[in-house]
Amino acid sequence: MAAEGDILSAEVEAAPGRQRQAADALTRLGFKVLHIGTTISVSAPRQVWDQAFGLPRAEVPGELGELVTGVHFQEPPDFHPL
Repeated sequence: MAAEGDILSAEVEAAPGRQRQAADALTRLGFKVLHIGTTISVSAPRQVWDQAFGLPRAEVPGELGELVTGVHFQEPPDFHPL
């Protein structure tokens, strides 16, 4: 799970053809939509994630059940010195 301070980022999988509707619903829940494509890139404070998805398991809540099929958290890069 990627965290930059208190902000978590993830890729949200929407039901086929429902990306815009899912992005609108996520925005209403307090998420910042960064990009809409095959997946929806979003970020939000941990509190928003907790309220919407119930971390750490990140289950899709009923209100998003018809729009969202999965959530994939971005992992921070693992830098190694050369």
